[in-house]
Amino acid sequence: MKKYISIFLIIFIILSCEDRSDLTSPEKPTTGNADFTNFISIGNSLTAGYQSSALYESAQNYSFGKLIANQAQVEYVQPIISDPGIGGRIEAKSISPFVTSTQPLNAGQPTNFAFDGVYNNLGIPGALLPDLLLAKDASSAVDKTNIFFDIVLRNQDKTVLEQAISAQPTLATLWIGNNDILGYATSGGILPHTPVQTFGVLYDQLCDGLAQAGIPVLLANIPNVSSIPFFTTVAPNVGLAIQEAKMQNTSIVGLVYQVSTEYNIGISSIEDLLANKTMITLKGSGAAAFIGDTQGLYYSTNKISIPEGVNTAYPFGLTPENPFPNQFVLDPEEQIEVSNVVGNFNATIAATSEKYGFHLVDVNAFFNNVAINGYKANGVDFSTTFVTGGLFSLDGVHPTSQGYAIIANLFIDKINTDFGASIPKINVSEIPGSLELAKKMEFGKNNLPIFDSKAFDKIFY
Repeated sequence: MKKYISIFLIIFIILSCEDRSDLTSPEKPTTGNADFTNFISIGNSLTAGYQSSALYESAQNYSFGKLIANQAQVEYVQPIISDPGIGGRIEAKSISPFVTSTQPLNAGQPTNFAFDGVYNNLGIPGALLPDLLLAKDASSAVDKTNIFFDIVLRNQDKTVLEQAISAQPTLATLWIGNNDILGYATSGGILPHTPVQTFGVLYDQLCDGLAQAGIPVLLANIPNVSSIPFFTTVAPNVGLAIQEAKMQNTSIVGLVYQVSTEYNIGISSIEDLLANKTMITLKGSGAAAFIGDTQGLYYSTNKISIPEGVNTAYPFGLTPENPFPNQFVLDPEEQIEVSNVVGNFNATIAATSEKYGFHLVDVNAFFNNVAINGYKANGVDFSTTFVTGGLFSLDGVHPTSQGYAIIANLFIDKINTDFGASIPKINVSEIPGSLELAKKMEFGKNNLPIFDSKAFDKIFY
């Protein structure tokens, strides 16, 4: 018996000493003509890996650029922010009813601010197209209160474009322009959008700079806001609530709201609310909970001065005397404007991509298709439904970690097709998902989510 034990030990020792590195180290994928030696991503919060209104490490680990770099097995350094992040992260406080809480604005801190070099991820939450060409810090950005410019650019006296070129990248992604229309949409048409002609000139300047530096670039276009739950969640539930109220009071005609035009008042039928022909933003869900109130609770609860000409003795949101606030409504005319602007922006992106021989990733078409048909990845079903759809985080604008993995796969598909590569796609089922709420989530009054009042202090891409 001892003899057999000794033989076993000898064999074990020999096997333990054997070099098996070729068995344990996976082979690098074939990247074809795509050179990942120095891979850089340029853009806004969608590039940064922003989720649930904040930038934080456990989400940054799943930014689409980082996920692509992981698949290509190359280094990719990001401006890491410790959890729970910067921006005011939205978290689920209660499932039934669905109630959120918000972390302090600066609850996290940069952890690698002293990194010697240019970050591979140059996505700056809140950046507009002009910022990539002009901003060297927060003070020179369009939004001078946006501290993410200082965190990413780190006072090196260079713009995003200048930093990107100075790093001599061998491959880059560029996804910008979303914020140039989003501010208009999220404010109910109150804030201006970047003029289409200005966008065209600046986008060409940006791409010309990258082309002159000889950088191969993958461009992404802009999804229409009608496909994201920030705009599609609230109105149908309000329509159902008003429909129920009309059974008791037949004089109710629908949602009565303020508008930016000279007519001052708009009216949306119940049918238009149900079909999202009139949209109410997630930020407006708190106000929507007070529809029908005759005590001015929306204003007193939120410590808002009652606007001139408003009589809170009338039902809130149901009469011209006490209309629903304009800033929470994207009416049909404003939706047409958004659609036209996005269409023009995307035409510019497509034309510019062809002009410079870049590679276009059609994110807009993908999200439009998901909004209609849903999407299945590695056995997991996704939709654009708020929270339970699994694609969007709690701010209703930015993807979940799995959502970013799906976007990364769109880029990988393009790289494989255009560069003759064979980079393996990400198994989305292995990426952490959102909360499993589909079978047990209940909402508050009027079947609306109850958000912390600070949840949407800043909404951007």
